[in-house]
Amino acid sequence: MEVKGTTESKIFLWYLKKRVTLTKDNLLKRNWKGDGTCCFCSCKETIQHLFFECHVAKFVWGSVRMVFGIQPPSNVTNMLGSWLRSFSVKLRKQLLVGAVALCWAIWLCRNDAIFYRSTPNSYLQVIFRGTFWAKEMVAAL
Repeated sequence: MEVKGTTESKIFLWYLKKRVTLTKDNLLKRNWKGDGTCCFCSCKETIQHLFFECHVAKFVWGSVRMVFGIQPPSNVTNMLGSWLRSFSVKLRKQLLVGAVALCWAIWLCRNDAIFYRSTPNSYLQVIFRGTFWAKEMVAAL
């Protein structure tokens, strides 16, 4: 399924799908000498952890469950596969855009924390950022 939107979000989705997003575990595999822990909770940073298991991700996906009444995806494969296919064809593109926007927002907040040493004042900042990106991607559809 093609997702239209910003070039960055398309590349990001491709990286997620290929499992090459430069989370700290992937950087360590490339002989990076930094700390491999999550900037939000000090667990080992992996794609699975950052986007689905970290307390920040759990809050974001829990909000999706509460607001929309849908079970959130459990991992990238699920998000791009069986989770997405469990919805009507009419809803799939919108849900994919929303899910990718939320992952993109988590990624951007993570990068802010690492590179600018700033952490979100609230989990809601991640959600607000995600809704901004979802709006941008939908506008490009």
